[in-house]
Amino acid sequence: MPRALQPGLSVPTNTTSQIAAACSLRLASSGVVIVAHNEDTTKLRVALVAEGFRIDEVRGPYIPERLPFSASMRCLVNHANAWRIAARRDKPTIIVEADFVPVTGFGALPVPIPYERWRNSLGYLYSTGPEVWDLAGVNTARGHAGGTVALWVPPDVASLLLEFFDEELPTVPPGARCDFDTRIGYWLLRRGIESYIPYRHYGEHGGIPNPEHAVAGFGRPSQADVLQGKLRFLPMYARGKLFKYWRIRARARMWGVLRLVCGRYLAWHDFRRADPWKMIRFAAGRFLIRTP
Repeated sequence: MPRALQPGLSVPTNTTSQIAAACSLRLASSGVVIVAHNEDTTKLRVALVAEGFRIDEVRGPYIPERLPFSASMRCLVNHANAWRIAARRDKPTIIVEADFVPVTGFGALPVPIPYERWRNSLGYLYSTGPEVWDLAGVNTARGHAGGTVALWVPPDVASLLLEFFDEELPTVPPGARCDFDTRIGYWLLRRGIESYIPYRHYGEHGGIPNPEHAVAGFGRPSQADVLQGKLRFLPMYARGKLFKYWRIRARARMWGVLRLVCGRYLAWHDFRRADPWKMIRFAAGRFLIRTP
């Protein structure tokens, strides 16, 4: 059972924003856990060590009953192993998948969650299909997103995610695809855990698309629309070619603009939660400064 969730910290309100701004991912986190299957994580490990993080890695193992699982279900099993590690720690843990590529200066970036919510919130350092609900500061917003490529997970939230795993596992037949990453945010929200999205992505989903996505009808690859900075190394999807990298980055940026125009990143019904013009400036401003 998870420990009792802490609704907030006993810090004066007028100092919380300053504390949050001054506390980087490196200082606020216990380290990074890499979730991998059979990928080579050497570049990622070197990059994260250079950013000042302690690194752990999980690769299964899978008991015989789980060997027939689909790739998405094996991914869930691996993430549950990472959540067990995070639940035992005193500080939040960054959990990333093996194909994550962090931006340069990743460790110095701020935690994308209001300080008073650090103990009972989920932070998306990279997200798929994000939607902003309201603003939570200059460089972060509350909302919903998919993907488990890079998350900031406090211990109590990790304990709850293990309950999510126990509920999800019996419902998926062997070999069936499981879109667990699109349901996590709503599942946590029903239990009082909010999700936060940074102004720009702190890294890139650098892997080659999962064939299961195409079979399920999700043909469009998922990359960050706008990055917080330059990536530490060339993503796997570029196949070592800069031209291919820039082409995919341009396509991702285009899809991001289309999502904004079509009301997918910022929905009209969300304007009642905050100043509409501030939300528009937040959503559109992400694209106005040149990024990789």
